[in-house]
Amino acid sequence: MKYIKTILLVLILGTLGIGCRASKKGSVTKNIPTVEVIKILPRTVYRTTTLFGTIYGEEQVVVTPKTVGRVTKILKPEGSIVNSNDTILYILNDIPGMEYQPAPVLSPISGVIGKIYVDFGQMVTQSTPVALVSKYHERVRIKAPISETDLRFIKKGIRAVITVTSLPDLQFEGVVSNISAVVDPIVGSATVEITVPNRNQKLIPGMACEINLLLDKKDDVLALPLNALLTNTSLSTDTASVFIVDNEFRARRKNITLGIIGNQWAEIKSGLNLNERVITTGKERISEGDSLNIIEVNL
Repeated sequence: MKYIKTILLVLILGTLGIGCRASKKGSVTKNIPTVEVIKILPRTVYRTTTLFGTIYGEEQVVVTPKTVGRVTKILKPEGSIVNSNDTILYILNDIPGMEYQPAPVLSPISGVIGKIYVDFGQMVTQSTPVALVSKYHERVRIKAPISETDLRFIKKGIRAVITVTSLPDLQFEGVVSNISAVVDPIVGSATVEITVPNRNQKLIPGMACEINLLLDKKDDVLALPLNALLTNTSLSTDTASVFIVDNEFRARRKNITLGIIGNQWAEIKSGLNLNERVITTGKERISEGDSLNIIEVNL
């Protein structure tokens, strides 16, 4: 009997010993997360936006007749050069029993006939567009919609760089000359107008174009990359939060004030100092006070 009790005791102690060793073997050491950081340094911060617009003449008029009748003659076809008060076409009111002379439709400006909207023999009224006259030899205008977000940065005189699909090897420069005073509530955009010198008359009314606008720029300001801002930060405000790495390699959350928010960088007005290390990649996986392994990135 004593022999059996001894065997049972040995088995129990052995089981307990194995359990203790397994517990020690199964213990998990918390991994220290690795994050990428960047030092706060003076940089150039700029904000641009790309718009898509349509080219118009410096002066451009849709011509309508002053009388009702039938088109009897087109004197100036598309592409013709006209002076102010030149006759574009004639209209005759040929109501039976009435005697009328053909009435001329005159160009209100000097320019080029860009479009004839009617054909010979077509009946027209005072509200019928019959021709488009454009003046575009020296300058053209570009009209483009701009979002409410970017509208607040637009000012007259801002430089614009224009490219046209049909002229891929050329760039044109202009300036913002007019900004609409209202936002269209249906599409949520306003209209910006850009004046462009038309060297060699390469730009023709009706062309579609791409416009790159430099909205704002600051040189030699403390800045951080946009991907350092925490995900709950709204770029529509001037406050934000970031994680920095302190001297003990721990994560510390800081609230900061932003200035100009550019395409890739944001100006820091307050809250961070020169050479502080801000976490960019990996910030979503950490919490306040976490120990960190860091990889410093130079941009």
